Amino acid sequence: MRASLSHLTRGLISSVAVTLGGACGGAADDSAGPNGGDSCGNALGNGAQVIAGPAAPTVLDNDQVFRSLAVHPSNPEVVYLGTERNGVVRSMDGGRTWTRLRNGMRHAEFGYPEVWDLALSPTNPARALAATVDSPGPATGDYPSSIAGVYGSVDGGATWSRANCGLTNSSIGSVAFDRLNRSALVIGVSAGRATFSALAGQFFAGGLFRSTDDARSWTPVGPSGAERGSHWQIVTGISSAVSFMLTYSLDLEVQAQSRGFLRSQDAGATWVALPNALAGRYIAEFDASSDGRVIYASERTPFRLLRSTDSGVSWQTLTAPGTEPVAVSPADAQVVLVHGSQGVFRSVNGATSWRLVLPIARRVDDFEFAPSDPRVVYAATRGYDVYRSDDAGDTWRLLVNLRQDILR
Repeated sequence: MRASLSHLTRGLISSVAVTLGGACGGAADDSAGPNGGDSCGNALGNGAQVIAGPAAPTVLDNDQVFRSLAVHPSNPEVVYLGTERNGVVRSMDGGRTWTRLRNGMRHAEFGYPEVWDLALSPTNPARALAATVDSPGPATGDYPSSIAGVYGSVDGGATWSRANCGLTNSSIGSVAFDRLNRSALVIGVSAGRATFSALAGQFFAGGLFRSTDDARSWTPVGPSGAERGSHWQIVTGISSAVSFMLTYSLDLEVQAQSRGFLRSQDAGATWVALPNALAGRYIAEFDASSDGRVIYASERTPFRLLRSTDSGVSWQTLTAPGTEPVAVSPADAQVVLVHGSQGVFRSVNGATSWRLVLPIARRVDDFEFAPSDPRVVYAATRGYDVYRSDDAGDTWRLLVNLRQDILR
């Protein structure tokens, strides 16, 4: 199935709805001009203007998906995908047609910030949060200060506004809603040195941050993110009878300083290490079962897949045809998907044996099971091929190449 859509016209949008974020404790002052009007610098800036974005991959844009697939919590036909420099795209009909969504997102001359992660509220899916990345740098202002950070929407992504109040670094790699405490949000802020010419080399700290007021403000939680390489690769909320969130603290500069797996059982307010946290490893990807007991972790150096069946107390090294990304069915922890050199592989026995189910050359960057119907799975590749399975990953069909059909 192929999708079709005309690009939105360049130029000013006459009105952009106020969404999540805005001024600390209130709505953004959209009339204040390009550099603020609120104490956190969340006013629209050049987000009132829509640009086309890169028409093809460039040295700044490799058409990566990161972990930006998101599926509506109660409608498996509604799926979102974040792009590297072209904003967000959404399908309301299972991938037959697609719409670009970027009104309110800021941009520089080379496009929009990279969308690394997307999350939809489990109870109000019109509430969406996007974790976006540019160079580490200030969380306020416009380019060359920053165009990235947290973006929020209350209308299903039709309009966005930045929600960086309380942040000092706009490099946001991950975002998650707690599954039980619906008002609790957690983001992972990646530490690093700025690459902008005026700020090049300046260090900006990272860490875990939490909001309990619809992303209007953020406060640091968990361990300090002051280490120079600290990076919160994934933050995820687990569907559990108790509030359970999981993350991995990776140090990209000094791997031995990686803190390892951290768990929260109070909606992200406090974090403790798993009993066997795999500290000091390069865990690039992970996923967990719906009760949090089974965890699959992809270790990049060396390339191998690890599994725990006791919530991280002990780990087993598995033989796998690939390691990144890894995804576990929310309905059955024995059903696992990974990407390998030949394409997508599937296991139905807890990664004991594998079968090639989608032979493709392009690298899969993300899998996403539909929460309301785990038979439905989406996969997105580098280069923006989007695939769908209706039998929990056993068979697949190509939906669209977004680069060819939508983004140019």
